[in-house]
Amino acid sequence: MSPTILPSAMPQHILAVRKHPSTTLSDSPSDNISVSYTNKSANTVLLDYPPGAYTAMRTFDRVGIMDFSGHVARLVSSLAQIHFPESEPADTAEAPTVRRGLAPYRDPETLKTEMAELVRAALKAYYHQSADRDEAKTNEPLVVAQVEPLMVLKERRCKVKVHGSPRQHATAKDSQWVRDRSALEAGLSKDMNEALLLDDATQDLYEGLSSNLFAFDGARQTIVTAPLDSVLKGTILKVVLAVCEEQKIPIEFKFPNLKHIDEWEGAFITSTSRLVLPIKTIVLPDGSEKTFGESKVIDLIRTLVLQECKRRVEAILTDDDI
Repeated sequence: MSPTILPSAMPQHILAVRKHPSTTLSDSPSDNISVSYTNKSANTVLLDYPPGAYTAMRTFDRVGIMDFSGHVARLVSSLAQIHFPESEPADTAEAPTVRRGLAPYRDPETLKTEMAELVRAALKAYYHQSADRDEAKTNEPLVVAQVEPLMVLKERRCKVKVHGSPRQHATAKDSQWVRDRSALEAGLSKDMNEALLLDDATQDLYEGLSSNLFAFDGARQTIVTAPLDSVLKGTILKVVLAVCEEQKIPIEFKFPNLKHIDEWEGAFITSTSRLVLPIKTIVLPDGSEKTFGESKVIDLIRTLVLQECKRRVEAILTDDDI
């Protein structure tokens, strides 16, 4: 990635932890929230904790989060798919204590209440930079929110590399994947934004390490992206689908295939931090490069997705909070 250089006065990252999560909606979700400073990145924070469900949210205008309800729904879906502890076989029944402890977080309404209070506390502390530096360890289920500045790319388009194989359990947003993908990230040069996961046998491209992938077939004027049950359905992917439906841009849920790359007018990746990021260059497995020109259709999608994201913002704070 090529982030902008941030001034040294930029606020520190904030970590908010709910130490003893509530078990019913009648409990106060703001109880036992510990807020502290940290200089750790989001990935490092995830690795500090045992594997679990996670999501990456993005603020707009400081007080709102795009599709907050959708992020909560994805956490619930991931928790339903992840077997705890992950060290045990998936067909092993979860211990009763584990099921009871996680039950509130597999309920959308309970989790939304929890997450709203936790994120609100984290954002307030981030904007005010006033935090409790004490943090205790606990054996209870933890709900953690980490706030850090958004790294904004200087380039309008990016360079990516075909590098790595499709992951297991792709439809669950599991922090174990942060551990698994670290070796692949280490194989990217500084000018590369993302790695695209390839099935060597079929030459099918699935997704990026932290993004969804779309190709634009110029001859057919069709967007091509992986079947939704084969990849993690990101929040921005859903916005792209809505925009394409509204603009009558056909979408084909079929893996983009390297054998057909010369038929692509362009390609792009999506994620919460990137929104829609067009690809300029793809480094292929043999080391050669495929370069794309500008695409009016992709640029249109990019513009409309940003507009739609702003429309979907859900307020978490008020102006008085910051």
